[in-house]
Amino acid sequence: MNSIATIKNDAFSEKIEVQDNWIEVLGSCDGLVLLLNEENEKFLVNPVTLQQAKVPDPPVALEKWESFTMHGFGYDSAIDDYKIVSVSYSFNDEDYDTGFVDTFVDVYYVKRGFWKRVENSPYAHTFHDPPSGVFLNGAAHWLASIKDSRHRSVIAAFDLVREVFDEIPAPSGINANFVFCTLVVLGGCLCLVDARCNKKTDGNRTDVWVMREYGSAESWMKFSIDCNYYERYIIARPLCYIGGDEEIVWTTKEESLVIYNLKDKTFRDMIVDGFPAHVLNGCSFVGSLVSPYL
Repeated sequence: MNSIATIKNDAFSEKIEVQDNWIEVLGSCDGLVLLLNEENEKFLVNPVTLQQAKVPDPPVALEKWESFTMHGFGYDSAIDDYKIVSVSYSFNDEDYDTGFVDTFVDVYYVKRGFWKRVENSPYAHTFHDPPSGVFLNGAAHWLASIKDSRHRSVIAAFDLVREVFDEIPAPSGINANFVFCTLVVLGGCLCLVDARCNKKTDGNRTDVWVMREYGSAESWMKFSIDCNYYERYIIARPLCYIGGDEEIVWTTKEESLVIYNLKDKTFRDMIVDGFPAHVLNGCSFVGSLVSPYL
């Protein structure tokens, strides 16, 4: 596990000596990172202090082979506690897309050390590769759809204080289906990445939508990235701005990091310790001394 810090155009990494069988980053908040390992165990890790604490499974945990689970991690300011949200679906193997049987939404209070079953989500979280919940403005966000005949796509936000789901308005100009979209936080704003442009008519283009004012449908701003001249890589998701707001660090489908310059509209490899950066799974976080044991 490596931590990469960026100063303008230079980057350096620091090896973090913790167990290295992590397979997925489930969330990050206040310098704490929620990680999943090969044994399907969850840990809260502080990459600065190297402390790590195992998170117990929910009381009624579904087997991995018979379900899938999405996680969110964030801070509840009302009770001064961190919470982990688990949205689990059991399904019918004969019909993966429509055969969902049960839904469970559980919340783990990190300081208090217990799980709580809450009201189920009113949305369908049925994407084949469910990402981690994006924490912003006191809520964990996922792409989802309305449970009706139209299956309209929405951004579902789980409020960590009220422990209920709300709907965040999506950009009006985006395609109705979110299957190939990615939701992230970029520069403190909710960001939706749409890489489904028709190459025959639009070229190899990625559209990026940024919600400048949280919760305001009119505040979505769009910019597009032309990737035709950078066909070595397929950009996947943005991690953060560097050097102000002119350049964005992206992960790619080829498990590397690249930097895109918004002004010059050019890509370049991100060089770390003299070599191109290689990232299987990552997130951005601000270092702190917060203990995962709390």
